[in-house]
Amino acid sequence: MHLLLVIFLFLKTGEKFATQDVAGPTVAELTSALGKQLSEPVEPRVLNDPGKAVELCAKDKPAVGIVTPGFFLTYQKALGMEPLLEVHRAGIVAERFLLVAKKDASEKLADWTGKTIATTLAAEERYVKGVVLADKLGNELRVVPTGSVEDAVFDLVEGAKTAADGVLVEEAAWKVFAEDPELGPQLKVIYKSDELPRDLVVKFHTLDAEKVKAALLALSGDEAGQKILGSIRVEKFEPVNAPRLEQATKLFHGQ
Repeated sequence: MHLLLVIFLFLKTGEKFATQDVAGPTVAELTSALGKQLSEPVEPRVLNDPGKAVELCAKDKPAVGIVTPGFFLTYQKALGMEPLLEVHRAGIVAERFLLVAKKDASEKLADWTGKTIATTLAAEERYVKGVVLADKLGNELRVVPTGSVEDAVFDLVEGAKTAADGVLVEEAAWKVFAEDPELGPQLKVIYKSDELPRDLVVKFHTLDAEKVKAALLALSGDEAGQKILGSIRVEKFEPVNAPRLEQATKLFHGQ
């Protein structure tokens, strides 16, 4: 009997290592485990470009995926995405971003009009401006891409010609920068976001959603599953926080 191939999209916008060649083998353990539960082969597709993810959805029609909340909010209706679970990353109590700048930068958000902010999420500009920054820095703010937050912070501190005025840094990463004896004293936080939605497990089309949810939720319950989760730096999969996602949706649409 011919088994249907299930395509599993992994999208991590802007992350330079989120490619099929680099990360494909890493996520293969997860898709293999899921395939056993579904009794169908599951094949991963790893991308860091939302545009290419949309093309993949049109061409190869993935059944399920893990995507950023910005991608979900942008293309939910167009791609028919249904949120199934959230991804609780290992060591991340809450998903937040901080706008980090040099010590002499203005802390008045009004002064950031027209300035540049480097972020891996530059391709999700509306999410960055409307949800992460809650439209508090104005539409004239320029969002520029970086494949490495670390490189962007070093450029900022060193005063490189290509450096942005600020860098959007995940809260956990900021703790590392702040504790660095050389970098920490030269940086400060300009803005801290509210708690944001986690990456989402989504269903694109016909699929036994309950079976997928059960299989992913069960991974944290035994040693073998925990090992798979550890390989992709995930603590567990958990139910979607509907109020938090709804609030992000309102901000995304300027409500």
